[in-house]
Amino acid sequence: MSHLFRRRNAMDNQKSAAYLDESGVRGYLVKPAGEPAPLVIVFMEIWGVNDHMRLACEKLAGLGFAAFVLDFYDGALFEPSDLQGAVARLKVVGDEGVMDAFGRALGLFKTRKDVVADRLGVMGFCNGGRLAFLAATRYPQDIRATICFYGGGIDNPNDKLGRTSVLGGVPRLQAPLLLCYGAKDASIAPDEHARVAEDLSRANKRYTMSVFPDVGHAFMDKTGPAEARATEIGWRMTDNFFTANLAKGRA
Repeated sequence: MSHLFRRRNAMDNQKSAAYLDESGVRGYLVKPAGEPAPLVIVFMEIWGVNDHMRLACEKLAGLGFAAFVLDFYDGALFEPSDLQGAVARLKVVGDEGVMDAFGRALGLFKTRKDVVADRLGVMGFCNGGRLAFLAATRYPQDIRATICFYGGGIDNPNDKLGRTSVLGGVPRLQAPLLLCYGAKDASIAPDEHARVAEDLSRANKRYTMSVFPDVGHAFMDKTGPAEARATEIGWRMTDNFFTANLAKGRA
């Protein structure tokens, strides 16, 4: 079952947050207080722009980045119990629909003065990790850093959702990548990690791959002790990676 994501506005002394619906671009935008900050565009999980995705943007803003989670479902949300509905919606949009939406968002933010879109990072979780990887291959001149958390379907010949490999775009990559996986993730086999690493290494690309022990899929949205520790480390790595690659003055 899905329902419309209602417009939400919030303000505190550290950041501002609002659901953006402008020029055909929809999503949740959070900006830290102070001068315009480097922008990170977040690709959502298959469920839509839910609380986890909004909290991820707020976390990024707390680290000093403007963050925008792209809502290519136009407000629809799905519960984990409705995987079939979420998959159906994702297939309707398709990779090209998502990339078109990303291109519109990028064009919009380049015209705004409240974020720094020429120091752009992308980030995604689960299916969004795959889409962040895909965006880095499609918009290499615009993206300076890419983070993929448990990016499902980057190269899975037996993908249950029918997603195709995105490794064909590896030669076009320019930005460094950070790829994070759970060692116990039954949906992303170790041989997929190996294929991704092999293609990136063969193409002489800069990347870091980190596999977290004792956690499975979606560990950044789980509450067990191992997941909590992995989440803490994951956000620290995110902060360091984006700071190193998006900071003012970086080439």
